[in-house]
Amino acid sequence: MDFTRFSFFLGLIQLIFHSNKQAKRSLQWLLIALVLLINAVTLSACSSAGMMSNWPGAALREGIVYVAYQAHIHAIQTRNGTEIWRFPKEADNKVSFYAPPALSPDGTQLIAGGFHHILYSLDPENGSEQWRFEESKYPYIAGALITEDSIYAPTSDHLLYALDRKGNKRWEFKTNAPIWATPIYNPSCECVYVACLDHILYAVRARDGVLLWQTERLEGAIASSPVLSEDGILYFGTFGNRFHAFDPRTQQDLWTYTASHWVWGSPLLIEDQIILTDLSGNVIALDAKSGDERWKVPTGAAITAKPTFYNDVIYIGNEAGDLYAIDLQGNLVWQQPKKFDGKILSPVLSGDEVILVPLIAKDQLIVALNPDGGQSWSFQPVK
Repeated sequence: MDFTRFSFFLGLIQLIFHSNKQAKRSLQWLLIALVLLINAVTLSACSSAGMMSNWPGAALREGIVYVAYQAHIHAIQTRNGTEIWRFPKEADNKVSFYAPPALSPDGTQLIAGGFHHILYSLDPENGSEQWRFEESKYPYIAGALITEDSIYAPTSDHLLYALDRKGNKRWEFKTNAPIWATPIYNPSCECVYVACLDHILYAVRARDGVLLWQTERLEGAIASSPVLSEDGILYFGTFGNRFHAFDPRTQQDLWTYTASHWVWGSPLLIEDQIILTDLSGNVIALDAKSGDERWKVPTGAAITAKPTFYNDVIYIGNEAGDLYAIDLQGNLVWQQPKKFDGKILSPVLSGDEVILVPLIAKDQLIVALNPDGGQSWSFQPVK
């Protein structure tokens, strides 16, 4: 076993246990989180077929969904579930993917990081490799942020790498713990916000990686990306059961909300409502200005993904494999959840009159539904 990876694994156990007073009742989800790192530790000793399951990450654009999962990245047509290409073409027991791929604004690059420490730039049309960045010593768990001229790639080695679009490193920024959240860019300050497992939210100048400010150490690790509102407010949750509305101009909370469990997934901002979820399985709507709770829908199983909003409906899946369709008033559009034979831990995708559900399941990787919940197709990779 690689000692560096083993030390990282032990360090994260300490990080999360020391970050949360509810560690005992959160043990199940601590272990689920650590599966990501066990994968990294055991990757070199396992065949692709025998590796522990990680979570599928996906991106959608112009009728194609790109799904990164275990040994491959798959490009799949959304109209019928046909695979267009996969990368690599043949399984390699040293290659595994978890981080969701990211598409460049101009559609010419698909950026994907692997558990095997390599960041790839692929041609979205055919899956051919354009370049690779191999400096990281740890897995990529978060997806990259891509702007017109830069790529910001967070890794588990406590570093945010800034590259140009050709894969050349511009700078790196070091945190105190792994980064599991995709950074977000704020054009008004020309800065990048970095949420980290060290309980800190950082603001970094985009052009050179200089730290502009950082929060005080918060009550828990931040595992997902904040959402930035049009008026410049950042909304994010922590493993300390707290949800923040944070003003980066004053570097102070406008308000906080206490959830019943960890807030793992990113929130969703719709008009004047902020939608968040927690590991108790609640979908919660708050007033974005005041933080007052408007409604709550319990689903009965843990939720780790960001909700999706499509055609005036919120879609969210949970660990039990239930998919809920909820309107903006908190009413179930589908009176009975759609039951899948697997777990839904990744965000649902939507577009082109289809709802795409990535799954951790034996026989299905992604399922396409009509907006009314009827199944259109399902995809399982051919070995």
